[in-house]
Amino acid sequence: MPKRKITIEVDKVRYRLLQVLTCGPYAPPSVEEVVGQLVDHAQQGVYRPGAWERAWLCQAFGDRLSKTSKWRTVSLKRSSADRSMNCNRRRGACSCS
Repeated sequence: MPKRKITIEVDKVRYRLLQVLTCGPYAPPSVEEVVGQLVDHAQQGVYRPGAWERAWLCQAFGDRLSKTSKWRTVSLKRSSADRSMNCNRRRGACSCS
């Protein structure tokens, strides 16, 4: 699957707070890799309903992602139209918004 690039700007204080997560023997070596790891955990919470990351996302964004909601996971199948990950929203069946 082709990758997409995003750019994130944070102020000095937030950068320093994220930089704390680079300390330790098993920590990512850079803030960029910390953010990448957070993104990876977030996407796992979207497509793995039983994962600990799902509870983390529910805490961060509300209970729309909880098991009891009608929220549906993102399909990892590539769309023939744009060859990108797609949500059931495109087919009118998504209740995640």
